[in-house]
Amino acid sequence: MRKPKYFVAVVPEALKDHSDLKVLVGKMKRTLKDREKEVRWSPPDMWHITLQFLGELNNEELTRVYAAINSWQPQIKELELKIQGVGAFPDPLDARVLWLGVQNSQELKKLQQGLKAHLNSHQIDTVEDRPFLPHLTLARLRNLQSVSDLVKLGGRKSFGEYKISDVILFESVVQGAMVKYVPVSRKKIQ
Repeated sequence: MRKPKYFVAVVPEALKDHSDLKVLVGKMKRTLKDREKEVRWSPPDMWHITLQFLGELNNEELTRVYAAINSWQPQIKELELKIQGVGAFPDPLDARVLWLGVQNSQELKKLQQGLKAHLNSHQIDTVEDRPFLPHLTLARLRNLQSVSDLVKLGGRKSFGEYKISDVILFESVVQGAMVKYVPVSRKKIQ
């Protein structure tokens, strides 16, 4: 049996209700209709921006994560994220992930770096060591393929600004063939 996987993220709550974004996702799905089996769309209620992926944790490690997050004092007073544009990783012509852009503000960087440093100071290994590229995953593609048509549909369109008040520890739970993200702890941004 696999150990649960965990990550720390922020959620722009009202984004899932943005009418232009709903229209855009609908157009993208229609554009991909013939390739639909190749795409796994992220439901709007699971949209988030990952600050730190923690991976599999046993009970002892999870207890240390809870303690670290509870003792953490984010060094920012307020966080507002601008959601703008559509892109793909690793590249629109050879993509595995379709995403919405998140403005990489100094406050967001400071929040992510502060969280990582605090976790490391509590001997909690942070799994990913790649640069922080804030984004919100719209869909995952089973095989590398071009999504340049979808990226063009979204272009640099703005989807608004969203106040973030909580940093959330999520558990990734597999239910049948579906993955759900369950919030297990919240930390208020002061």
